[in-house]
Formats: sequence, structure tokens, C-alpha cells
Amino acid sequence: MNFNNFNIIWNGNSFDSRYFINFKSKYAIKKLKQNKSLILMKRSPDLICSICMCLEKGITYIPIDPTYPKDRLKYIIDNANPNDIMSDVELDIKFVPSLQTISVEEDVVYILYTSGTTGTPKGVKVTWEGLLNFIEGISEIIDFSPGKRIACFTTVAFDIFFLESIMALYKGLTVVLANEDEQRNPRLMAKLIHDNAVDMVQMTPSRIQVLLNHDKELSCLKNVKEIMIGGEAFPLGLLKTLQAKTNAKIYNMYGPTETTIWSTVSDLTQKDRIDIGRPIKNTEVYIVDESLSILPDGQVGEICIAGKGLARGYVGKNDVTMKKFIYLPQKPNVRVYRTGDIGRYLPDGDLEYLGRSDNQVKIRGHRVELEEIESHLNQIKEIHQAVVIALETNETDKILQAFYTSDATLDQKEITDYLSSKLPEYMIPVRFKRVESFFQTENGKIDRKRVLQCVEIKTGDDLPEEFKLSELNAVSQKAFRVIKSTLDPNNENMTLETSFVEAGVDSITFVNLVVALESEFNFEWDDEMLLFTAFPTLRNMIDYVESKVSGSSDGEKDDQ
Repeated sequence: MNFNNFNIIWNGNSFDSRYFINFKSKYAIKKLKQNKSLILMKRSPDLICSICMCLEKGITYIPIDPTYPKDRLKYIIDNANPNDIMSDVELDIKFVPSLQTISVEEDVVYILYTSGTTGTPKGVKVTWEGLLNFIEGISEIIDFSPGKRIACFTTVAFDIFFLESIMALYKGLTVVLANEDEQRNPRLMAKLIHDNAVDMVQMTPSRIQVLLNHDKELSCLKNVKEIMIGGEAFPLGLLKTLQAKTNAKIYNMYGPTETTIWSTVSDLTQKDRIDIGRPIKNTEVYIVDESLSILPDGQVGEICIAGKGLARGYVGKNDVTMKKFIYLPQKPNVRVYRTGDIGRYLPDGDLEYLGRSDNQVKIRGHRVELEEIESHLNQIKEIHQAVVIALETNETDKILQAFYTSDATLDQKEITDYLSSKLPEYMIPVRFKRVESFFQTENGKIDRKRVLQCVEIKTGDDLPEEFKLSELNAVSQKAFRVIKSTLDPNNENMTLETSFVEAGVDSITFVNLVVALESEFNFEWDDEMLLFTAFPTLRNMIDYVESKVSGSSDGEKDDQ
């Protein structure tokens, strides 16, 4: 794979083929037989250069998000057993390069780690055949013409990063690479798309919704030609909004990491329903029942995917590989991947996605195994049992809530601090609730459906008396109510001194807070304050809102 038309825009600067050539000279890596290189780099053109270099040299690469907790990084490094690490961050982990020459199948192009049901991530081994088939197959459906510009907002640990960066460069597109601020700030996100005349975007529904919350008219997407949506269920209301406010072709993309990025595509531009379309070339989709028998069209069952896109399996997890990659009784010569997703074929031949059959969910586009979070909760000595569920807050958002049995109610901050050392921030529950016991099924397992009975759904934005807001003026009281309503109206423990960590604030929810407060009080947030680390507690954010509102009022008086 060659990258002769290398062109990246980053922080307003262009990085062309000369930059890539100089990078390769600086990081000259001699190809070893079946060599594996772990890439642990900050978001920058160098990150993309490192991946492109590995692809040119035939080196299996393992992309890792450097913001992962130390324990997670250590596990992945130990499990992947790389020959070398390309990194521009300080690695506080002892690394001994593997001297094995036959350490991975020769046809494996990259290994991507996803959430695992056993408490540890699974390394998915994606093949060259699968990757090249994906590039060819997706290009037959969507126009990746040389010279186009595509925005890259996705993190390197998410497999769709490949489409909007590496594949785009390979096809001769210009990659407009968002920095970390542009990833999470809708104002900067919109500016990046507009100022760089972006033609193509790929986003989760959650990210599109954040953009919509900032810009009701989606003016930044007016000239975008293709919008690719995937990673989560696509709400019909969002489709209608995109159809009304953009002139772009709108594609719904579906596929797990194990089948190489996207396996099916649907052009929803003129449709009035949500479906996931049809398989790309050299890909087959079967709907099966519990006995793995293939179901007739129209019947609901598990989605199984076959074809050239299938991964080789999981690193060091042969038992899991054999369980997920199987042969159907009616297709004994066809290897398929059991997705755990539920769906059916519609009368016109399109596929419809209907949800999950297990405890895997999507949080802001990231695949999350609830059991992985539970495994870490269960390692806290005071906790006897733990269950994590995903609650839908609206059409596009989900939050994680943890339930646990214990002899005493535990400090939420201590739990979140512990989980933060083990898991990425999107896997940290925003709520924790102690219960006396869990209901069980007939076979002795925790009855997850009945766990939902522990959730008390409350409506309205009335605040309990214990919040004692009398010390605040009217603006600050109103700001607190907006914050609480946006974050979690049901959290009775939220106070002025609640930290952002305790409140479950992450980059996405922070943006939602900013948008809600800007809308309520009619002011514009200062760019230098668009980091949730600037506000240790809710009181700090309320004080900031008070200062902005008071300053605006003073200015109006001065003008009179």
C-alpha cells in the first residue's frame, strides 16, 4: 500500500508527501518477518504517518489511545507482545521487545483492541484481504474521489478512524484532522468543517446531535456532499433533520470490528425509514435462530456475517474465537461471525437492525461490554455483586448506571477514581446505586431485566429541599437547575460541591452543558474555558455563568 498523494490539514497547516518522507527517514523501521509495532501516539499528523509507514512496510500495527489508564495499556502491551513501540508519550510501563519472528499471522494488517466480556480487552486480528476488500467495496457505494476533503474526528482506537484518515489518503483525498479541542467543542467542530470546505464527514449519531445542539440549522454541513453515520442506532428524527437541513447524501453504516469496519451500507437520502442496507461486495449476512438455523426473510434473529471481511480471531483467546467465529449447520463451509445483534431482512431485501441480544452496548459510538465494567467493580473488596445497565436518556444518548450489593453505601468518588485507573472515561458509570440483593433467573443468574425495577424514573426539574440553594442568587439557582437537568435529574445526591467526576461529566456531556447554559442565559462561552478540567466542581461552573451574565448586564447598563 502506497501513499503518493499524502495530504493532511492540521491546525491550519498542510502536511504533504515531503513531510511523510521525512517522517519515514526519522523513524526508519526495518521490516522483520511478521513484525508487530504498537503505536502509542498523540493525535497529530505523526500518528497517521506512523500507520501509513507500517502499511507500506507490511508491518502489523496495533493502534492504542495514549489516554487509556496504565493498567489497560499494560494489559494490551503484554497481550499484543509487539516487537517495538512507536510512541511520542512518556511510557510508565516496562517494555521488553518481543524477539519472536513468528508472532502473528503474516496476513494480519492490524490488531484493534475492543471491550471484552471477561474484564480484559480483546485484540481483533484484521487481515489484509479483509481491509482491501473493504476499501474496494465501500468505494463502489460512496464516492471517494481524489481531491475531496474529509474531516477526521474519530479516535485512533475506533476502527472507523481508518476510513477517514488512512483509506482517504490512499484514495487521494485530503484529510482535515481535528485536534482534541475540535473533537469535543461543537463550535470549533463546525468551524473546522466550514473553514476547510469539507466534502465528507463520518460521525456517530451522538456527535451529530452535539453539532445540532450548537447549530440548529447545521449551516456547517450545507456544502458537505456525503454524511456517513454509524457506530450507534440511527434515530429517525435525526435522519429527518439531516434530510431537511443538508443537501448531502446520507449513509447509514453498520459493522463490527470483527468484520472489518463497515459490512453493510444504506443510502438513506430519500428514505423515510431507518435500515442498515445491504452487504458490501464479498460479504454475506445471515439471520439465524437460537439453534443457528437460517431464518426466512422477515423473521427476527441474530445477525451473522460472512465473507472476506472476517477477522482472523482474537489474540490469545482461542476459546472466544471459536465461540464467536463459527460454521452454520446449513453452511458447513462458510465461516461466520456471530455479532450478537438482532435484525431481519425487509421485503425489499434491506436489513433492519433491532438491537442487542446480550449485554454489549454502544456509548457515544464506542462498543462497551457491560461485563467488563462489572468485572472491575467486583474487584472492589466492599462490593459483593455488581450489575451495570445502559439507560436511554433520549434518542441518541445512553448513560451507564451501576448497581451493587454491599454491607454499606460506598463513596461514589472513590468508586469512580478506582474505575478511572482501569477503564476509559466513556466506560465509567455516571450513577451508582446500592441495593439489598438482585433477582435471579431460573438458572441462578442475575435477572438483568428486573434490575431495571431499581431505577426510579422521575420527571420534571423540581429539586429536593436538601439542596439548600438559598445562598445563591436567582441566576446561580437557575444555572444549577439547568446543570442538574442536563446531567441527571434523578441524582438526589448532587450538590454545589459535587465534582465533575462525581457527576459523571465527560467531554460529550460537558459540551451538552455548555450548549444548555449558553441557550438559557444567551451568552457565548470563552474558548479558553471550553475544557471541563477548568471546573473542578459544579459551583465553579455556576460562578463562571454568574460572572458572564453579570458582565453582560453591566455592559448593557454602560451602553445606556
